[in-house]
Amino acid sequence: MTLSFYRIACFLCSALLLLSALSRGEEQSHALLSTKSSLSGEEAASALVRRVTPEYADRVFFRISPEQKETIIEGTTDGTIVISSPCVRESIRGYGYYLRQLAHVHLSWNGDNKTAARFVVPETPLKVPQTLPLNFAFNYCTLCYTCIHWSREKWLSEIDRLALNGFHYVLVTSGLEKVWQNFLKDVGDASAAPAFIANPCFSAWWNMGNLEGTGGPVSQQTIEREAELGRALVQRIRELGMEPVLQGYVGFVPHDFPHHREDILPQGKWVGENVRPAVLRPDSHFFPEMARAWYKNLEMVYGIRATAFAGDLFHEGGKSEGMDLAACARSVQQAMQAFSPGAIWFLQEWGGNPKEEFFSGTDREHTVILALEKDLSQDTSLHRDYDGRRYVWCELANFGGNQGLFGGFGILEKAVGNAEGASGFGLLSEGLETNPLFYELFYERINNREKICRDKFLKRYALSRYGSDSIALQQALSLLAHSVYSPTERREGGPENILCARPSLEAKQVSTWSSPEIFYDPEDVRKAGLLLLTEARVNPQLMKNSCFRYDLADICRQVISERARVLLPDCKRAFENEDTEQFHVLRERFLALFPLSASLLATHEDFLLGHFLQGAAERAGRESQQEFILPLLRLITTWTSDISPLVDYSHRQFSELMSSYYLKRWQIFFQTLETTDSKRNFHREVLVNNGERVVRTLRDDEELKRFELAYPSTKPTLLHTPTGDLLSLAEQILSSPIDQTCTM
Repeated sequence: MTLSFYRIACFLCSALLLLSALSRGEEQSHALLSTKSSLSGEEAASALVRRVTPEYADRVFFRISPEQKETIIEGTTDGTIVISSPCVRESIRGYGYYLRQLAHVHLSWNGDNKTAARFVVPETPLKVPQTLPLNFAFNYCTLCYTCIHWSREKWLSEIDRLALNGFHYVLVTSGLEKVWQNFLKDVGDASAAPAFIANPCFSAWWNMGNLEGTGGPVSQQTIEREAELGRALVQRIRELGMEPVLQGYVGFVPHDFPHHREDILPQGKWVGENVRPAVLRPDSHFFPEMARAWYKNLEMVYGIRATAFAGDLFHEGGKSEGMDLAACARSVQQAMQAFSPGAIWFLQEWGGNPKEEFFSGTDREHTVILALEKDLSQDTSLHRDYDGRRYVWCELANFGGNQGLFGGFGILEKAVGNAEGASGFGLLSEGLETNPLFYELFYERINNREKICRDKFLKRYALSRYGSDSIALQQALSLLAHSVYSPTERREGGPENILCARPSLEAKQVSTWSSPEIFYDPEDVRKAGLLLLTEARVNPQLMKNSCFRYDLADICRQVISERARVLLPDCKRAFENEDTEQFHVLRERFLALFPLSASLLATHEDFLLGHFLQGAAERAGRESQQEFILPLLRLITTWTSDISPLVDYSHRQFSELMSSYYLKRWQIFFQTLETTDSKRNFHREVLVNNGERVVRTLRDDEELKRFELAYPSTKPTLLHTPTGDLLSLAEQILSSPIDQTCTM
């Protein structure tokens, strides 16, 4: 009885505290950027045309009528087109279809191209194929590994591209720093905010409940700028007829939250020494009031009452022992519905989470499962079973944002059934600014429910991306589609470049959980590069095309990676055989690949660290640049402030990193190797993550460790504009088979 009385008293006190905070919140003079668009649907669509293709602005018109069931593109006698549709979102998707299929305007993360563009007026009305209703953009991790270096302008242009490609929902987390700051103040723990709020570069794992405070404390300037960015994003998203997906309240609190300790479940640590936020049991008496405080602040910061929420409990090893998972799910969803009746809860399915018991507590009508799928092999099925709940099939082709040719042609070319199966497709790769060929196929899949003809797709892709559909270009793309873009087994991402690996004579992979095996013939990649090179000699205009230059550089980058895979085992054999002379020759050939890579990558801005960091600097503002730059350099090198299993998870093949960071690591390694017992200083770790057991060999080398951890603070020399002769470098790199040493 005493304990029950105590719990009731605590509940009443907390309720009074929260009600008082809610009342104070109504009186706050927090200035909100209105997210209600003043534009009509037709005006919003026309504004997008002016931004994306200003040359067509006076030739494209929109007619929106809710009664219309389909989207139709029609030509007029005065040489313009009219796109008729039921809503602004479908109007814009219809225009995206027109740009891809008829006008041959190519838009991608790795270059835009309009050299083959032509304004086409259809002779007869053209019906735009229907899409599935729940196409979803972005994973939490995407927002750090891909988007953290996007300036505000870049972010808004990407929202335009999502609308053109047929997306309905977009995850937005920028601004949650402000939500948490206000929320913690309201619930009586304002002093915890500086240690709890993570740097935006690490916000993905903070928002998934994996860590807290990493990269902080965050300045008030950054908190306000991120809130402003978040409001701008949700405004643009809604203006274009899509819906922002905001963070729902699932019970996270700081690990040392001082209130309701009897209902707080500690979550331990995540990958190494990252302390996780604790969880206030959603089935506790206090949860509804805490959730109400959260949603009040969410609406205050973003200026909207969201209709879609994200939020996952017990992600990647969270502790749920002793909890009624079904009751927890019901409580979380009831709080969402109380704030926004009819709202959808998007739940990530990843690594065995959520458990079936948790699923059983969710409302089928208002729950959508994001089915993350890293298996892109030919035989993978798009179909899932979640006991009547809708789901989105989500590609997960890239982990960490590292570069490597990879995709899944076979699985995406299949027809999409109408009667059952996925309700949409999800663009959820962690790193999206790679592999434009794969992602163009992904957009084709979203906007076409029939079987995709590979040859027709590649012909159109070549014409749009390169301005030419020559036989050589089509053959090059076909080689890639049949090899590196058609994995034959389940794997985590594409082939990694061991030049970026933490040095070891046994290196076969870079990041801990990646797949070291090669499933294709590397010579197919080199032959594809030779075809591009041959076509560039025939058609010199191609070298003026940024898309072509990116693809040629990307293929050559992959070929250098394949050469490293051949050379390193030869180095190992020579070392073990104590053939000092041969070892020195092979070591120098291996090390020569670093300056060659750096020179190659310097020819295109997408492979420049300076260009990559510039967007982050613009996003942060002059006063707060270092709040983004240093953590971002940490993220793409060691990840944490120590050498842990996360080291190199987000490694990037940037020119400046190849010529300094990665080269120096291997130089230190080879020097140490020849001066110490090679059998010393190694240790093996057995790691389990997402249900998979991984054995990781790491070298204990203090000099190497000191260099790695100090690198983000060394202010490396940066390149902001491309330099060098790509054509000459490509000829050098592609001149001989991969198992032979090219002229260097």
